[in-house]
Amino acid sequence: MQKTLLTLAIVAISVVTFAQKHNIVNASIALRNENFVEAKQYIDEAYKNESTSNEAKMWNYRSKIYLEIAKQHKELDSEAIFKATVAHLKCMQKDKKGRVIVKKWTAEEDVLSGLVNCGYLLFNAAIDSYNTEDYKASLKYYTTIFDIIPYDSEDQLKRGNITKETILFNSFFSSNKMKDNAKSKELLQELIDINFNEPAIFIHMSNIYMDEGNSDKALEYLALGREMFEMDQGLVNTEINLYIQLGRTSELIGKLGEALKLDPENDLLLFNRGTIYDQQGDFINAEADYKSSLAINPDAFGTNYNLGALYFNTAIEQNNKANATSNNSTHKKLKSKADTLFAKALPFLEKAYAIDSKDKNTLLSLKQLYYMNGDYAKSSEMKKTIEDLK
Repeated sequence: MQKTLLTLAIVAISVVTFAQKHNIVNASIALRNENFVEAKQYIDEAYKNESTSNEAKMWNYRSKIYLEIAKQHKELDSEAIFKATVAHLKCMQKDKKGRVIVKKWTAEEDVLSGLVNCGYLLFNAAIDSYNTEDYKASLKYYTTIFDIIPYDSEDQLKRGNITKETILFNSFFSSNKMKDNAKSKELLQELIDINFNEPAIFIHMSNIYMDEGNSDKALEYLALGREMFEMDQGLVNTEINLYIQLGRTSELIGKLGEALKLDPENDLLLFNRGTIYDQQGDFINAEADYKSSLAINPDAFGTNYNLGALYFNTAIEQNNKANATSNNSTHKKLKSKADTLFAKALPFLEKAYAIDSKDKNTLLSLKQLYYMNGDYAKSSEMKKTIEDLK
């Protein structure tokens, strides 16, 4: 009697196992017929059952089915892309001979192709979620791509600008929108550690620390950023503005002065100090430092532009004062000062343009200067260049 019961139990188990294996076959048939409702139903049954939940054949068809659902029928499962990614990663597991476990049904390069597809779908979904202000979902999509990148040996994702760096940077914007400072700092620090070529990461890190009331850390990261991107105007201006905001401008000027005593031929230090004087409205000291900087490095775009802009903006002020006065003598004096400054601005702005012909601020200034000088052909040329940049 006991032997009979045991036999019946074995038969029952065999029937269940056979039924689950049959679900995999049915799922493959439904996939071939593009019946994704049935394909999903059958493969989910096989996935849930212990007897087939980890079979290579099940993962093979589950990867294909959920990838198609993610691409064409997201209404069937909002989590389809995550399930497709997991299934493809399972398919990439190797047997004892180093071959992918699904080799009987799908070649390794085809599994990789599906995995890359998952990467693109995740990236696009992350962007869509960000644009619809679902920042938590956006972050989840981006994070999942990290599991795929190690398999992208042929740089197919990289060619689409989907790299570790871009994912980290985009993820930061999502976490920043969520006001998750801890996560944001973690992502930015990773970018800093891998020398990501983007000065703004130091500005973002500084802003977070200021938001947390830690001004010393905020200044520390700006200084770190300037070590890597010495001439980046955004970093320079942010640091100067922060020192001004903290009422510590004299401290920064003092530091730069001490540094110049040790390294008097450092054009960057002179440029930075000149920028501070410039923002403080100290024309004489700003002009002196910019000129000294250019004497050392005459081909620096930032210094040429800043000195030209210093003359140009001061000339505009003098011109406005001239137009505002009814005193003829005063008008003439102010107008003469303005014209002299406009003339001084021109060669420096032209030099800046020669160094970087696509800087919009330089183009706008030159367009106005040429027009004021009656050189309408060059003014029109600058205008066309500006339009071409849009």
